[in-house]
Amino acid sequence: MFRSRHRVRWPSRLLSWVWPRGGMVRAGRYLLRRMQRIPGTPHRLAIGFACGAALSMTPFIGLHGVGAVVLAWALGGSWVTALIGTAIGNPWTFPLIWIVIYQTGAILVPGVAAADLSMAAVTSELVALASAAANLALVWDIDLAIDDLSRLRLLPTMTVGSIPYVVVVWIASYYAVRSSVSQYQKIRRMRIRTVRQNRLTRLRGGDVNP
Repeated sequence: MFRSRHRVRWPSRLLSWVWPRGGMVRAGRYLLRRMQRIPGTPHRLAIGFACGAALSMTPFIGLHGVGAVVLAWALGGSWVTALIGTAIGNPWTFPLIWIVIYQTGAILVPGVAAADLSMAAVTSELVALASAAANLALVWDIDLAIDDLSRLRLLPTMTVGSIPYVVVVWIASYYAVRSSVSQYQKIRRMRIRTVRQNRLTRLRGGDVNP
C-alpha cells in the first residue's frame, strides 16, 4: 500500500542511504517531523536525541547506535530518538568530525604528533579494538588483548578530543529538540482543541442556518 508506484532498483536505494534524493536539508526536516510525532514528553525525546547526537562525535563507528540506546535508557530517554540522533554522524560528516576531534585531542594530550586520519587507518584501529574486546570476553587472553591495544595510535587521542564536543553537542541538541517538540505538541493540542470545539458547536446546532 505504501510502496512507490515505480520500482526502485538496489543501486538507487544504496545511493539514497549515502545522499538522500531530496538533499540533506530535506532529509533533516523529514527526520525532525518524524521525531516530533513520536509519542513521549519533550524531555524524554530530547534526551534520546541528545545521546545519539553526542555519541556521533566519538570515533567509535559501529557502536554509536548501541551506545546511544544504552545511554538513553540509563538517562530515561527515548531509544527511538537516540537512533535518529546518530544520523548526525554519517559518511559526509565523519571526516570533518575526525579531523576536529583529533586536532583537539592533540592539543589536550601533550606529545602527540600528526597522524594519518584516513578511513582505512581509523577502521584498522577499530578492528584492533574489537579484537581486543573479543580476546577478553571470549578467550580471556590478556596478552593478545594488550597486543591489540598497543596498536592503537589514533583512537586514544580522538577519544580525548571528542569529550568537549560530546558535552557541547548533548546540551545544544537537548535544548533545541526539547523546544521544537514542545512547540509542536503545543500547536497540535491547540488544533485538537479547536476541532473538538467546532464539533461540539455543530452538535449544539451552532452551524444551523435560520
